[in-house]
Amino acid sequence: MMHKLSISLFAAVTIIFMIALNYEYRFVFAGETSLYQEARDNRIDKAIVKSIVWATDEEIRRFAEIIEKKYGSQIAQISRKYYASPEDIKAIAIVESLTDENAESSAGAVGLMGVKRTTGKEMGFDDVEGPLNNLKAGTKYYKMLLKKFKDRELALAAYNLGPGEVGNRLNNGFDPETIAYIWKIRRVSRLVI
Repeated sequence: MMHKLSISLFAAVTIIFMIALNYEYRFVFAGETSLYQEARDNRIDKAIVKSIVWATDEEIRRFAEIIEKKYGSQIAQISRKYYASPEDIKAIAIVESLTDENAESSAGAVGLMGVKRTTGKEMGFDDVEGPLNNLKAGTKYYKMLLKKFKDRELALAAYNLGPGEVGNRLNNGFDPETIAYIWKIRRVSRLVI
């Protein structure tokens, strides 16, 4: 009885699989449009490659060790206070500054988490040059973005672009730089301690 049930189940799965392949063949190879849209477009593939070229896994792990040794306990404490993932906070700090406390971007973002001074003030921190205030302001800001967008990827995009710009990009598509930023954070957060 059990043997017949196994054969029947196998036969049913095989028939369904063959129908699905035939259906896909008719649409793709007969010149008709596939029902399956390509999951990723070229920009995402390029962003993935760019995120890999940006740093090797070994380099990322080295940065993760640096940030863990210097600020691991503070990041854990700050993350608990603002209900944020410590892995995300470490990843943002690595991508934004490569763990350089004195980093400053051309856009005026400073410190470990690349916080703009105006954003720091909005988060309640006048001095974002100091590493702990920078971590607090950046974490609080990231948590605010998570609440606003209710999506980690959109919150990361907003951390990179600013929240106002994300709404525009949702309609028009994200630029390769923002996609690369999100992929960098994804890679780093998987490798941090």
